[in-house]
Amino acid sequence: MFSKTPSLFVQGFFIFFINAALCAEVSTTSIETQIIERVAAALFPKQKIAVWGETADQKEMIKQSKIIEEAIDSSNADLIIVSKKIPQNLSKNCVIITTEYSQLIKDERIIGAFFWQKGRPNLLFLRPRMQKANVKLSHEFDKYIEDEL
Repeated sequence: MFSKTPSLFVQGFFIFFINAALCAEVSTTSIETQIIERVAAALFPKQKIAVWGETADQKEMIKQSKIIEEAIDSSNADLIIVSKKIPQNLSKNCVIITTEYSQLIKDERIIGAFFWQKGRPNLLFLRPRMQKANVKLSHEFDKYIEDEL
């Protein structure tokens, strides 16, 4: 009565599900890349910006960019993206952002955060930390700048 091989419907649904999952991952990385590109360009108005990422996902995001380049070492980076730990070797004028809201709360050296919440990207900068680091963003980022957490 029932075949031991999966039905065409089940096979089709499985292929659709896998394809949708892969497309969702690609678009998430693409969105992250676009946001980081805009932030980096606003922070450092020069042609190429050296960005160092802590995780493999962050490094992949950097590699997909057309306007930022991957810093080989954190000591050569203009912008540092962290999730868990800030590296010891930092360039003098680097700017640090995180992909974890909890890290933004914990470490005063981090000026902002880019993180996902309820399936949506969130961008947040703290004005006092930006002032301390002598960092300015264009007015297009005003709605993402807060005075406190």
